[in-house]
Amino acid sequence: MVLWLWKGLVGMGLFALAHAAFSAAQHHSHTRVAEKGCEPLPTDIVLQTLLAFAVTCYGVVHTAGEFKDRDATSELKDKSFDALRNRPSFYVFRHPGRGLFQPLDTTRASKHERIIF
Repeated sequence: MVLWLWKGLVGMGLFALAHAAFSAAQHHSHTRVAEKGCEPLPTDIVLQTLLAFAVTCYGVVHTAGEFKDRDATSELKDKSFDALRNRPSFYVFRHPGRGLFQPLDTTRASKHERIIF
């Protein structure tokens, strides 16, 4: 189905959850004002909460897209042997220690030699 439909379903589910929470708070304040003690929530609020939660979860699962397999071999079976050990995050294109391998200046070297010895 279309992605906007699933996002709309998530929005409706979240709205219904917010409405159920507001209804539960309103019921709680009504029982406190009426001094009825601790009454359980009406079944319509409980059913609305459960249905809204289920709709929201269903929409979120379909909005997320395709899930990957937990088995690592399913991803690795399509790669060649050379690509398995390829780690692009370790590529270095400009090495900061490159100046270490440049030829030494003889005047600077003589100053350093005098300081060291």
